[in-house]
Amino acid sequence: MYTTTTYTGLTEGDAAAIGGAIGSMLAVYSVVAIAIYILFIVAWWKIFTKAGEKGWKSLIPIYNVYILCRIIDINFWIYVLAIPFGLGLLAGLVPALSIVAALYSLFLVIFIAIKLGDAFGKSTGFKVGLVLLSGIFYLILAFGDSKYVGKKTAAKN
Repeated sequence: MYTTTTYTGLTEGDAAAIGGAIGSMLAVYSVVAIAIYILFIVAWWKIFTKAGEKGWKSLIPIYNVYILCRIIDINFWIYVLAIPFGLGLLAGLVPALSIVAALYSLFLVIFIAIKLGDAFGKSTGFKVGLVLLSGIFYLILAFGDSKYVGKKTAAKN
């Protein structure tokens, strides 16, 4: 005759230890995420300030996009198409348009990065960095010695 042993699960102490470990990881993750979020708020504030705009304008949703479009000298309505209640709504109604919406959003991210680099007189390499490693290059743009050269120089490039 064979004897079988059944594993009945975790003890209360094991479950508490696992719960505590998960809770600690979530707390650390949350603190780091909030710190990064605040860092990017400050970075965008500084970018707006360098461009001659008031920093608080970077905090207001949709209005900050309008101001960014003024800074980089593009038509705000080009950007509005990417807002979810524009092309995104249509993509929800017609699934085939979701590919178009995704491609348009990708084009827009690249276009805005290039125009922002132009507005600050940056090289092609820096613009590629703004596209591929945007978080790092936005911080460099904000906290580095970059100067806003405006729309006139951006049009020459």
